[in-house]
Amino acid sequence: MNYKAQIDTVLHYINLQVQKDWSAEPDNAFNDATSIAKLMGIACMANRNFQLVFKEYIGETIGKYVNRIRMEYGALLLKENRYSHKKIAERLGWANDTAFYNAFKKKNLQSPAKYKAERFELNSDTKFDKVDYTLIELPETPIIFFLYNGSYDDYASDLFEEESWERLHQYAQQNDWLPEKEEYWGVCYDDRDITIDGKCRFCAGLTVNHLPKMKVTNEIKSMYLPKAKYAVYIHKGPYEELDSFYNAILHQIPDGYNLGDGLILERYLNSTTDTSEENLLTEILLPVE
Repeated sequence: MNYKAQIDTVLHYINLQVQKDWSAEPDNAFNDATSIAKLMGIACMANRNFQLVFKEYIGETIGKYVNRIRMEYGALLLKENRYSHKKIAERLGWANDTAFYNAFKKKNLQSPAKYKAERFELNSDTKFDKVDYTLIELPETPIIFFLYNGSYDDYASDLFEEESWERLHQYAQQNDWLPEKEEYWGVCYDDRDITIDGKCRFCAGLTVNHLPKMKVTNEIKSMYLPKAKYAVYIHKGPYEELDSFYNAILHQIPDGYNLGDGLILERYLNSTTDTSEENLLTEILLPVE
């Protein structure tokens, strides 16, 4: 039996837990929310079978996987330079900043401060100086999506488009879920300065006219992109340039705003299937507050 859909449901749930702000929760709340008992219940699988299938699919035990992406999200918050180490520890659900410090140093063999100083020289890429932006209020937006784990480079091919967005479009069309305006989304959860590229998490999504309820065994998932204010920057050119573009626009948050806590989104205005690389248009939506 193929359990991929059930594991994807669990992965989506873990993604949400890792990026949640745990500051106001009890000390052990994050561990409770990501316990094996909780996760196997979400997957609707027996304990032993769930753990074996998870490791076969992801290549890591559940505990190692959760700890890795939690620590990598902590490293991303260090890179964004928005919070103190104490605040990052609280947001990630650690009992205190000492616990976070010890866990971070064990994984990265460096203290958070040294890791940040040596790895993140956030200098704006001069190729993308003075990027224009617009401010929008994105309404709560229902999407259907696929989850992927792998290399971001693999997500920029015609074959990937056929296996993801075209399949989503066909599925939505068959169920009469297509809205008046078609919107194709991407969520890149990881930063290749931090995460090994072969382990990067990606969500390929399509806007639909309402939020359908999906079974845990359905490979296609559904969720809302939450209502939020965004600064929107448009990148023209190959997807390979997006890493540099991100590093540039993170220095260009609009005056009077700070980078927010929501998901950073990509909205694709055209496609590799019918557009040359130099004419690809990608909206980058940075949450602001």
